[in-house]
Amino acid sequence: MQPGTAAPVIDSAGVEGKIAGIAAIRVHDPVFSEEVFLAQVERIFFAVLEAWTALKPGLSQGVMAPVIWEEQRSQIQSYRAGGRRNPLDGLSLTSANVAGASSDGKVDTLTVRINAASSDYDVDSAGQVVRGSRTVADWTEDWIFQRPATLTTAPVGTIVSQECPSCGARVTVDITTICPFCGAAVISGRFGWLLARIDRVL
Repeated sequence: MQPGTAAPVIDSAGVEGKIAGIAAIRVHDPVFSEEVFLAQVERIFFAVLEAWTALKPGLSQGVMAPVIWEEQRSQIQSYRAGGRRNPLDGLSLTSANVAGASSDGKVDTLTVRINAASSDYDVDSAGQVVRGSRTVADWTEDWIFQRPATLTTAPVGTIVSQECPSCGARVTVDITTICPFCGAAVISGRFGWLLARIDRVL
């Protein structure tokens, strides 16, 4: 599981604060859609956690800010060096809702309250449980996304075909994917928002 601190009160500005934040974003991005954004967040959620469970940090590089991605990559390298994995059996996304929004004219910020469920245990190279429990349990996190306020929402339908930067094969890519031919990460660059922080809600 991604480490995080206890989440702050993200709705301290109330519903009106969130609505005002969305309105501020729409001033420079009039086609911004909360529903479209959350659909993309759902794909990012599974891409980030697949990168974690499969020990493939490249899969999440294109959707995470450099600092948090380097943290994940370091943790994955530590797991790989120790011959361990964190499978997250039964992973499911129960809900994802925009709980906070703001724009200061330079940076747009959206906080998404993630409600999910999974097991949380580590296995060694022999498949033996060395930490945690196989029991599936609910958990909640706040995923904070940011982008420069100069960016706007890409047109609906971001699935494109492009060349793998490693082997040159044509790959169909939504936001991020792994090339089926060589295993390299292929990133579309069409989303714009980057995952900047994850806070565990206690």
